[in-house]
Amino acid sequence: MIELKSKEQMAKAIKRARQLKPFVRVRGFRWYEVQSSRSEEIYTIHFYKEGKRRLGECNCKGAQRGYVCYHLAASAAVHIGITSMRKAA
Repeated sequence: MIELKSKEQMAKAIKRARQLKPFVRVRGFRWYEVQSSRSEEIYTIHFYKEGKRRLGECNCKGAQRGYVCYHLAASAAVHIGITSMRKAA
């Protein structure tokens, strides 16, 4: 599980996501799937909140090593949009 607080790590992941434009599939609230840019592999992303901490989890190799991957960044963008729409409704 990765705490989403490092602006530098997130900025790098966002830049990579913008380059690759991965397809994000919504599976449920805070639950997403992203297809790999290099293969047919599908990665599962979950977001959690523990108090004020925002946590994300992806089953790709980079995230397993503690890096904020582009799968998390792309899913976070979709999640933020969905959350904003829910608040506005």
